[in-house]
Amino acid sequence: MTRTTKVALGVLCLMLIVFPLLVNPYIVQIAIMTITYSLLGLAFAFSMRAGLPRIDIAAWCSIGSFATALLMNAGMSFWLAALSGGLISMILGWLLFSVVIPRGILIFFIYCMMWMLLAPNVIRFLFMLPFLRGAGGLITPPTIGSYIIFVKRDLFYVGLFFLGLNLVVYHLLYNSKIGRAWDAINSSLKLARSVGVNVVRYRMSNILIGNFFISLAGSYLVAFNRVPIPLTFDIKAGVLVMAYPFIGGLTHSLTGPILGAAIATFIPEYFRVTEEYQLILTTIIMMLIIMFLPKGILGWLDQRVKPWLQRSPWYIRLSKWGTKEARGLLR
Repeated sequence: MTRTTKVALGVLCLMLIVFPLLVNPYIVQIAIMTITYSLLGLAFAFSMRAGLPRIDIAAWCSIGSFATALLMNAGMSFWLAALSGGLISMILGWLLFSVVIPRGILIFFIYCMMWMLLAPNVIRFLFMLPFLRGAGGLITPPTIGSYIIFVKRDLFYVGLFFLGLNLVVYHLLYNSKIGRAWDAINSSLKLARSVGVNVVRYRMSNILIGNFFISLAGSYLVAFNRVPIPLTFDIKAGVLVMAYPFIGGLTHSLTGPILGAAIATFIPEYFRVTEEYQLILTTIIMMLIIMFLPKGILGWLDQRVKPWLQRSPWYIRLSKWGTKEARGLLR
């Protein structure tokens, strides 16, 4: 990580910390939704690193939401319920995908589509069971010790914690042996197999890790809404989640989905675009991005803007800030 990147990250973190203190609660609420969809967009980009186009992300978010609500209404704390919901999603994902992954990418895609359509109906049925009806009631707000996390500002910081956790774990995985194996599988499946990469095992690990963090996004929604809202995650939500990495830039697995979620979620909500037009607007944005910016906004910045910045004197000074070379530049 260059010095310029470190300075930029420091400034960004400071801005995010003071952000909810400077804006009204409605803007904070929009930012919370942006964080939520950033988490889901990151999960889609995460699956694409292993060559798995998951369209069932919204369904697993529903499962995480339902499991967290059920456990919290049974008396479990939010943090333990969120962790347990993630583990439940991993176990259920292992039971379902251990049969599908070995059968190839086409069967996987069809299976994800069927699960996306089936999951809301399964959860609706679970809500009707007498011993599970408590999951639909009002949920107590999360706490840290005796401090109750109730206001939107505090929930925004919880979302930042989840987002930061996602980014750190994904970054470590991308730069590890398992991340290099995912890249090999995504680049050439036959070549990866020829050098001894166990495609099924590495793809299963991607699915299970992804399920855990998708479930955390559902848990975060439960903390914000204080009721489980799994039935709102339909096929339309799954399409929107796939759009975020493409808008921001799929080659940027960490920053691309966040930028895409900010554009496709924050802007329509800020200008109060109605729900039926939001999908249309997002689809139009995605079509224009694919037509004119096939590598996404960040890819365009890498090609056009970044070379210009690297030649500017202030960028050179900033990149060498704190080094011996900088002393001569600053004289």
